[in-house]
Amino acid sequence: MFVPMLARADSTFVSPATTGSVAPAHLDFVIVVNPALFLRVSTGAANNAASNGTIDTLTFDVPSANVGDGSEISGTGGDLTAGAATIRVYGNSGSLSLNSTTTGPLTSAAGDTIPWSQISVTASALPRPNNTAGFTSGAVPHPAFNTAPAGGDGAATTLESVNKVVRVEGRWTYTYLNANSVPAGTYGATAARNGRVTYTATQL
Repeated sequence: MFVPMLARADSTFVSPATTGSVAPAHLDFVIVVNPALFLRVSTGAANNAASNGTIDTLTFDVPSANVGDGSEISGTGGDLTAGAATIRVYGNSGSLSLNSTTTGPLTSAAGDTIPWSQISVTASALPRPNNTAGFTSGAVPHPAFNTAPAGGDGAATTLESVNKVVRVEGRWTYTYLNANSVPAGTYGATAARNGRVTYTATQL
């Protein structure tokens, strides 16, 4: 009759046990760390292990007296308000590429356009109390927008890992340069009028 061998923990029996006798036993440990990738721009999850589908809107309201005079227009909106947004990136499999994608110039209902070159982005550290424990707060470089008529991917930036881990966050502040005299209207605002930018973090 076949008797299957039963699994059992390691054990050692010593007999007779005298002074100085040793009975060893062993355990093997395995830790599995799964790869992760997280990107937050403006409103997002409070940690790096969840998703949040909120898409914030940044608005630049140009006074009639200042149209096209070159005075930079601060925005409203963004999770940090006044046209400023949190940027937070986490990955644990090496360096990352960060990029932006546009679908063409911001367009009004009348078909007039404003190029993405008129949107300026300033990178800086994330101020307290908005910064997150365990993340390095600094000027995370913003990937330049693609200003071509058809849009497309921008100029990707690389976030270098430390011991194969990227844990960085910062603040992006957006302004409208207002360098051109353009017809009255609301430009962008919807994806159909090219008002949406898509940011992507890619594992290298």
